[in-house]
Amino acid sequence: MRFQDHGLITSTIVVVILIAKIRADCSLNAALYTRETSTPGFVDPVTVPACFFNTCWHYSSPPPEICPLVNGPCLNNSDATDNGGTKCGMKLYTRDCYCNLKTGLHCAWSCSWTSWWDTEDWYAKLCPQSPALRLDFSGLPKCARQCLDDAIFEYGCLTQSSNCFCARGNLFKCHENSCSAGDWKKIEDWLQYACDLDATKAKLAVEQGTFTIGDETGAGAATATATRVSGPPSRKPQQPPTWDEIFIFVILALTILGGLGLWIYSCAAGRQRHTWRTSAES
Repeated sequence: MRFQDHGLITSTIVVVILIAKIRADCSLNAALYTRETSTPGFVDPVTVPACFFNTCWHYSSPPPEICPLVNGPCLNNSDATDNGGTKCGMKLYTRDCYCNLKTGLHCAWSCSWTSWWDTEDWYAKLCPQSPALRLDFSGLPKCARQCLDDAIFEYGCLTQSSNCFCARGNLFKCHENSCSAGDWKKIEDWLQYACDLDATKAKLAVEQGTFTIGDETGAGAATATATRVSGPPSRKPQQPPTWDEIFIFVILALTILGGLGLWIYSCAAGRQRHTWRTSAES
């Protein structure tokens, strides 16, 4: 019973440590994404939650040109990212354009799930009325609608945003069983709206079941002046593990730590009993 109690205590301590770490990370990221530019009507990419793998801004060059770039308040200041600072960027996006992007967060897709969810929270706070915050499944044919709705959530896109779904670029075979040729056309139309794909890419996506997007997806119909221009190339996205895979990893880690704790306790208890037995015999 003592071994079981010790194992439970060990597991509890590990869980408490993990929770404390997660809360600390969330607090840090919250502090990061609350730093917003003081210039109204603009978005500073430097305020995106920190992640080593994201390409949302750069120290030595302007951010990806997914929207028209305007000069920022730190253009000639030592705090600007082009001079190695992190307080504000050398270039800003117009808020009207940025908040109307369907896939504007693709630059953070290589991050962990925790960082990705923090980035989605940052975007939701910055752009509460953005069409990217929640996918509209009503345009999908019935044969694929519920399947895709469930598959996107189970994969890990808990908010079911277009940023997450379009970055993943997978139809999860939801259209392969009972959908007709007419249904496929509806899915193509839906993809053009949901992910800002052109007709050719949308058709190919339905045929292959997968698709890819880049950081420079354009601003769609956000503004009359928003144009599609190419920015600096980004590294190939690394797809993060799904939330259920992360859960399994955590359970395995807790099990291993609990077993290690029991083994250490049993060794210590065995030595103590041996010491007592030796003392009693002498």
